[in-house]
Amino acid sequence: MTAEDEAKQLDSVTDVVHEKEFDASKAKEAMTALLIAPQAGASSITGGKKAISVSKDDVAVIVSELEVSEDVAEKALREATEEVGDGKSPLAAALRSLIIS
Repeated sequence: MTAEDEAKQLDSVTDVVHEKEFDASKAKEAMTALLIAPQAGASSITGGKKAISVSKDDVAVIVSELEVSEDVAEKALREATEEVGDGKSPLAAALRSLIIS
């Protein structure tokens, strides 16, 4: 392989740039939701509801697949657990709610 061929291959590999557009309105909505969420969560905790435990494996799946923080994943799983009820896995409902939002 000649130096010219090597240079062309190197250029073809390094020319790929994936840019994502930044949606400011969506980011603002997300930040607002994060600011409001702790206040809403605090009132539900003091309301005497039972503690909801979430699976660390489910949290890990959500964090790796959707690239969100562990806190966001745990919150989504807790909310999904309340929606689907006992005995059912809240993972699908939590993933669906995070993708839609």
